[in-house]
Amino acid sequence: LDFISQAVQVGMALGRPVKLMYPREEDFTHDQYRPMAVIRARAGLNAGGAVVGWAYRNVSPSILGQRGVVLGASGDSQAIEGANSLPYNLGQLAGNRLVEWVSHPAPIPVGFWRSVGASLNTFAVESMIDELAAAAGQDPYLFRRNLLNGNARWLAVLDAAAKLGNWSSPAPAGRFRGIAIGTAFNSIVAEVVEISGVSATGLTINRVSVAIDCLLPVNPASIDAQLVGGVVHGINAALYGRQTFANGAAQINNFRASRMIRLSEMPQVATTILPAPAAVDRSMPIGGVGELGVPTLAPALANAYFKATGARVRTLPFYPNATMSGL
Repeated sequence: LDFISQAVQVGMALGRPVKLMYPREEDFTHDQYRPMAVIRARAGLNAGGAVVGWAYRNVSPSILGQRGVVLGASGDSQAIEGANSLPYNLGQLAGNRLVEWVSHPAPIPVGFWRSVGASLNTFAVESMIDELAAAAGQDPYLFRRNLLNGNARWLAVLDAAAKLGNWSSPAPAGRFRGIAIGTAFNSIVAEVVEISGVSATGLTINRVSVAIDCLLPVNPASIDAQLVGGVVHGINAALYGRQTFANGAAQINNFRASRMIRLSEMPQVATTILPAPAAVDRSMPIGGVGELGVPTLAPALANAYFKATGARVRTLPFYPNATMSGL
């Protein structure tokens, strides 16, 4: 919040209240950015399609470390969020599961982007799970069900998203679906993304179906609004969002080079909220909803893209050179 300090100093120099406004170019290039990450996931399948080994490493800057927080032995919680303590059977029963984080010393200031570490890790985890399903020759939805070890809450969310997204019915001609599930802020979310018109320069997202279990829904209309907003945020980030640097200086300085979806490109979004259990365990924290539309959007989109093209997207954004033409 460096603009507060600047406004205070200007006001003190002038001896009266001031309104400080950054030009758009200054706002774009003097920010705190979403952490970059390079993630390597390796896994092994047996003849029956079970995952018998899982090795996962996230290399990224530490948001907390940049703020002077002393990190413990497990590192930065934001760096493993969405990758650790998952109910998937990923080789842990045989002791063959490893999740690591390596701190990257990049000096670029990073901050708490919407869904933080979950957006980085859920993309990597759910993309890899989809690749394993393809390698095993199994349906991606059913493959996930088999990995969930009977975890009732996760299965209910996954099933609800698949039902809402018509997973069991053939997609309309020229359309393709992808699915993903993840967790953050004590909530579980699954999404089905349906796309069409894939080309080298763009694609159409026709429908996004979102299911959430936040344990104790309080205001369903607000939950729906937050999830829809998260979907928009996730689409913009997955397809176009980026910042580049040269000699430490941010290069993208206005909206004309920062593509976002237009109103005409907004997909149909359907949400379903799982009801609270009949007897709520008050020792369990209520789940968040404000950031939960974001993490599973990118992997579900990438998995739909694979269905459409046979090619895997392992680097985001999909279309880094897209611009808001005419601005």
